[in-house]
Amino acid sequence: MNVKKVKVTATTTDGKPFAVEFKTVDNNNVEILTRGDKSLKFTVTEVQAQERKNFWTELAQYSLRLFMSVRSVNVKWRNTKSLSLPQFVPNIGDIFGQSTHYDVMAPGLGFAFGFTDDSYISKAKSRGWLLADETQTSPALFSKTDEFTAEVQLEPIKGLKITLTGNRTDNRTSQIQFMYDDMGYIYGGSYTKTHIAIKTALRGYNANNGYHSDAFDQFIDNIPIVAERLQSQYIGKQYPTTGFFEGSGIAGSTFDPQNGSVNASSSDVLIPAFMAAYSGKSAQKVTLNPFPGLKDILPNWRITYDGLTKIPFMKKIFKSFSLTHAYQCTYSVGSFNSFSDWVTIGQGLGFTKDELTSGAIPSSPYNISSVTITEKFAPLIGFNATLNNNITFNAEYRDGRTLTLNSAAGQIVEASNRQFVLGAGYKIANFNSVLKLKTKQQGVSNDLTLNLNVQWSNNTALIRKIEDRSAQATSGTKTLSINFTANYVLSKRITLGAFFDHQINTPLVSASAYPTTNSNYGLSINMSLVK
Repeated sequence: MNVKKVKVTATTTDGKPFAVEFKTVDNNNVEILTRGDKSLKFTVTEVQAQERKNFWTELAQYSLRLFMSVRSVNVKWRNTKSLSLPQFVPNIGDIFGQSTHYDVMAPGLGFAFGFTDDSYISKAKSRGWLLADETQTSPALFSKTDEFTAEVQLEPIKGLKITLTGNRTDNRTSQIQFMYDDMGYIYGGSYTKTHIAIKTALRGYNANNGYHSDAFDQFIDNIPIVAERLQSQYIGKQYPTTGFFEGSGIAGSTFDPQNGSVNASSSDVLIPAFMAAYSGKSAQKVTLNPFPGLKDILPNWRITYDGLTKIPFMKKIFKSFSLTHAYQCTYSVGSFNSFSDWVTIGQGLGFTKDELTSGAIPSSPYNISSVTITEKFAPLIGFNATLNNNITFNAEYRDGRTLTLNSAAGQIVEASNRQFVLGAGYKIANFNSVLKLKTKQQGVSNDLTLNLNVQWSNNTALIRKIEDRSAQATSGTKTLSINFTANYVLSKRITLGAFFDHQINTPLVSASAYPTTNSNYGLSINMSLVK
């Protein structure tokens, strides 16, 4: 053959493969290294160019596969604006809704095509387009929503599919009672974004240690650190001269903590401390903005892999076998409103008035009552399998938690859910042959379908009080349920069924509930009258 790249295989006289070791001597000779007394048949074949792999070839192949692992990218951005303006005086015209009975077109082309903001309200009032009747108190309302969504699908290796998703929705509203001359805007809205809090996930707690939580302890330790960071932003700044500062002795002077310092129990402090502790971040580096920008969107993911059946051992047992893992986490601000007496000094900094001491308290413009981190492993790990005899199995473990910081009440409400599911199913095709029934029905397969599902879940809810670092269980239930169903297709129009349900509930707090056991079982007949 005059080549050095060869492959040597051997079989016994009865045709069974026999493993041998060899080395190539030169272009025309090989030496068999395996010693024995068997009679073997050797086959020497040339290794083709595509079979000759080396480090650099494999590196290039894997690098190219990684580069081409991105299968699709989908990015969406949507900006929505709306303006509700009651007591609008001009009549609506025929062309783009414009009226020409005023010096300029009313309500204007900018309004007709949506190019307006809340400044349009004051402009309309100055032109006499609004009926400023103090007996009518319906406010003008302007809302704006920015929504960004991104999805990336990857396939680094064959059978391994990864989907990354990111989302941020920022909804802002501003309203004003324009019929009163001295009324200012009231701002509000809601906010949500995809987040990652996996560093503190999957942590258990129980009554034996007082429901101790390392993340909650870190949250308490973060509060003075965040408060110091916030107050440092005001050092060297000047007090404003407008709003409640007008006529006061400190208007225009340099900020002095003696006149009012950052409130450690305010949402400005608690929210960053909460985010840092439960996201596993440093309190020195976490953002102080309760409404993070696009750069702070963190991806969620879903991973599936069905390549295990390529392994010969697995292929002998399973017809299909797929693994699943998914992680979902969001940070959200349910609702918020602005302080009516807030006075700005720029860059989101400003002051509110302390009604008890009349001091000037450094504060953001928003009063945020609560924020929430919702996290789910859906599932943490799960699999679906079909054996070669068509028996199906599925199992998954899910874990989730909802963390709600209520800054007004000075507490964190922590709800968790853990769930394990195991299922099996089997379909006996043409069950009539098993029963040895000779009746045959055209177009009907008399199948018997069996399904069994076992589910265990544990739900708990706690309240953690910030002031005294205490934790109290408020509710919770451990549940074990067993469900079995059997359905037999008797004919084209009749299906016979049997079912059994058994559920055991054990409460976490015995004062509010008691253990219960429920069982349901029976037979069912489904008849179809449709031709």
